Amino acid sequence: MLGECSDEMTAEETGNHSWFAHALVENVDEVYAEFIERGAQILSPMANKSWGIRDFSVVTPDGHRIVFGQETYCMTMIN
Repeated sequence: MLGECSDEMTAEETGNHSWFAHALVENVDEVYAEFIERGAQILSPMANKSWGIRDFSVVTPDGHRIVFGQETYCMTMIN
């Protein structure tokens, strides 16, 4: 849950300071599919990163930017 302070600037208004979290999850592809299905605002689509993470990022309605990812070596072990 993200907090809200109605008298303060929104996360979007803070610009570069609106990155809120990087969450490592299991089954990142399923998480991504659910976000797409529910109409989430995708900031960057799913991609494999050279540093061993498969991730994507979303923007919340008030402008927080959150990355969801999974370590790729874990995906190899699972598959």
